[in-house]
Amino acid sequence: MHNLARILTYTLRDLLRQKSFYVLLAVALFFLMLLKSCYQGSYTINGRTLDQQSLAFHAALIAFHVVAAGMYLMTTLLSMGALSRDREDGSLVMFLARAVDRWQYMLGRIAGTWVLCTVFMFILHLTIALIVRSHAGTPMAGYLTASLVCSVNLLFAIVLTWTLSLFLPNVMAALFTLIVIGVGFVSDGAYRLMHSEMLQHMRVEQDPAALWRILFPKVYMLQDFATTGITSRAFEAMPPAYVAFNVLGYTAALAAVALWRFYRSEI
Repeated sequence: MHNLARILTYTLRDLLRQKSFYVLLAVALFFLMLLKSCYQGSYTINGRTLDQQSLAFHAALIAFHVVAAGMYLMTTLLSMGALSRDREDGSLVMFLARAVDRWQYMLGRIAGTWVLCTVFMFILHLTIALIVRSHAGTPMAGYLTASLVCSVNLLFAIVLTWTLSLFLPNVMAALFTLIVIGVGFVSDGAYRLMHSEMLQHMRVEQDPAALWRILFPKVYMLQDFATTGITSRAFEAMPPAYVAFNVLGYTAALAAVALWRFYRSEI
């Protein structure tokens, strides 16, 4: 545990030294400033003017998804070059020469990236909740809990990027990670829409889902499930337990593959 904690701390310091982290932080803060302007206008939908509380609620819900989606990009960019950087600057040899096992090194690096990204996302979501509270007086119940649920998706993205980077160049590993997440969002987003209550009332005929869509990583579904704590709606389409087991199962399996590959690779 001491070695894991030491590598986790090293990872946090290493990430905080990277310029890309502060660029992403500046972009996120700029986005939050734009969000504040959403409460200064009036919006009409179907001839009905939205009150400030409804407007704040819907804007905060959209912002939640945008921040979560942006964090997938951030975690992928921060994860894709960690191993290659350590090999180039000699950090990997230094750690392994100090009685640090390879699994401790890899899990410590992954855990450090996950902790930083989770805290970063939590702060952004907390900022949004405070903006909504100050401008509209609307408490966002379940907003921060939903943020913590989405952190499981961040862990999946980090582990997937690490695993792919052991087989592919860094850029290709990051690209494939974003493709996997993107395909999941498109596929599961369409699947959820087809099983929505609105289409069920319209009696739209639903085709059975293909097996690959059922087994594909449920990143979107887990994020959608997280927002049910904000909107107080029922989660549709598939059991929440399967969604959580799917993402956690893929994360554990990918971590096992990464460890196997890392033990077989030359330092």
